[in-house]
Amino acid sequence: MTTPPIGPILVTGGNGFLGRAISGRMIDAGETVISLDLAPTTAPVAGVIQETGNIMDVEAIHAMAKRHGVRAIVHLAAMVIPACRADPAKGAEVNVIGHINMLEVARRLGVRRFLYTSSVAAKPREPFDSPVNLYGAYKRCCEDISRIWYLDHETPSIGLRPNVVYGPGREIGETAAITLAVKAAARGERFDMPFAGAMCFQYVDEVVDVMWRCLTLKPAGAYVSDLTIEPQTIDDVIAAIMKVSPAAKIIPSEEIRPAPPQLDNAVLRTLIGEWPTVSLEEGVRRTHAHYARSQD
Repeated sequence: MTTPPIGPILVTGGNGFLGRAISGRMIDAGETVISLDLAPTTAPVAGVIQETGNIMDVEAIHAMAKRHGVRAIVHLAAMVIPACRADPAKGAEVNVIGHINMLEVARRLGVRRFLYTSSVAAKPREPFDSPVNLYGAYKRCCEDISRIWYLDHETPSIGLRPNVVYGPGREIGETAAITLAVKAAARGERFDMPFAGAMCFQYVDEVVDVMWRCLTLKPAGAYVSDLTIEPQTIDDVIAAIMKVSPAAKIIPSEEIRPAPPQLDNAVLRTLIGEWPTVSLEEGVRRTHAHYARSQD
């Protein structure tokens, strides 16, 4: 018996790291996928329909989504931590107003599958019991807006809070350092870690698997959850790299990156059950193998 399609599925930020990864997974499942980004890509994911546009233009995005008959949305488009720090007003516009615009598109189209990425950065922590950067503050705002959107319009959603996602292709953003360190080791190059500390390192294949499982649901509410909840340290990352590349020159940092006080994925486990995990050692091995055979 064949499973009916979920989509067509619209992926905002579809040319980015996670956008390309989840799009490929959905294409493999036989879905129709529309990638929305600001500019065309020179290396599209095979089978994905490419659209260019700006999530700030809600009317244009609605018209495009309606033309494609969109029935599910994966909203990933956002400005990352350094960009939000450099241009706070633009960061708020893209990350918060853009999120509202995509919820509005979902409301107009009657979309019952709306999946978006929040971030562990949204979780409060010391010294003020609040997010510690603007990116986190914007993401926290988007979580609350999604809940209110369900109360006002009954548009369901699932928000996932990744911590440090790594893997082949993750080379932009503050926490891309994990991937870049593995890439440097595979190329025989020195890499200076920009931070230290404990965090959850999440390999892209596992994150995509979780996203896909969430997307198959039609939730009756607005849910938000952390992903994996067992922190490891940058020293563990370096040890995993040294295991596959003993001659690697990875220089540790003394700059401690703030970590959230507590993580909880009970909501996610209630929604999708347990899922296959990818250990740090295995994720580093796969990433190293990719860069060792590729010049990308």
